[in-house]
Amino acid sequence: MSLRRFVFSKAFLKSILVIGISWVVLIGGSMLFLQLNSRPWSERLVPDLTSLSKDSAFLVLEELELVPIHLDSVYSSFAVPGSVLEQSPPAGSSVKSGRPIYLTTFRITPPDERIGVFEGQDARLALNILESKGFKVEERQEPNLILEGKVVRVESRGFPLGPDDRRQRDSKIVLVVGKASSVRVRIPWLSGLTLIDATERLTESSLSLGHVEYGDSIFTSKDSTTAQVARQYPSSSSGVVKAGTSVDLVLRRSKQLIIND
Repeated sequence: MSLRRFVFSKAFLKSILVIGISWVVLIGGSMLFLQLNSRPWSERLVPDLTSLSKDSAFLVLEELELVPIHLDSVYSSFAVPGSVLEQSPPAGSSVKSGRPIYLTTFRITPPDERIGVFEGQDARLALNILESKGFKVEERQEPNLILEGKVVRVESRGFPLGPDDRRQRDSKIVLVVGKASSVRVRIPWLSGLTLIDATERLTESSLSLGHVEYGDSIFTSKDSTTAQVARQYPSSSSGVVKAGTSVDLVLRRSKQLIIND
């Protein structure tokens, strides 16, 4: 059979037609698949969520068939607690429905911070440490010759704080700093007082608590709590001293408890 007759034969034309239809179906199916897969009808414009509360931002995204995901929260005393700080993708981005939108918010409650300041530390350094941790620091001076210019104690709502105690940022902290004084005050009689009462009496007299020694009769924490001043130095008979002078104490178990035992 000649080539001309084969080209124009029904078998050849039928084969070309089948191939053509197959290509049309294949290309059309591919385009349709891509069209369906790209979901042009599901395009969403990401709204600006900054400054919205976390709950409001979640509602807005869910109405747009987007998936809100809370990534993290940071603290700022100048921001609205719980509001959105950042979002990804950013506002104005075009995404498909079902796309996750990541949110970073401002913390509702301030984080806890360790005090990290101890007795005898330089007052300026202690102030910098406390302020860098976000505390609102009130500095107060108290007569104390030994700790002049140093930290006497740190207080919160009238209670002393140790270096390992923790408080929330923005909490009010009182930094008590020792100062020299030319004022002379009388030493009070402290015998028979507990350590708490003796400390209060010394503070009222503008004196400071020095070294505290517990006697051999002190065995338990209850003993130390109820122990009473047996000796003090300087003694009340010493008369007057400079304000801020420290008074050392020796505590013994109370006589009444010894009798009861």
